Amino acid sequence: MALITYLTRFPMLLISSRWEIPDWLKRGLAMVPVGVFSSMTIPPILFHAPKGEWSPEYLIAGIAALVVGLWKKQIVLALLAGVIVVALWRQLALWM
Repeated sequence: MALITYLTRFPMLLISSRWEIPDWLKRGLAMVPVGVFSSMTIPPILFHAPKGEWSPEYLIAGIAALVVGLWKKQIVLALLAGVIVVALWRQLALWM
């Protein structure tokens, strides 16, 4: 698997080391993590409705992640904030 992974990435590394990547492409590639993160988080927050009922834990976790992300400017911290809110919400639900 390591060999296959290396062989799929090596040609791009070789090309990028010999040619100058245009600025517009660098800016576009810099936005890939934000796009991937958004596509993985926004649909579950907005469209998560088990049994036809909205589950507020995802909406509250999404708001917490957004606030932490805007405040700290770190995707990992925002992700952790959302996970912590969901975990706490579920623990509170068990206690009630």
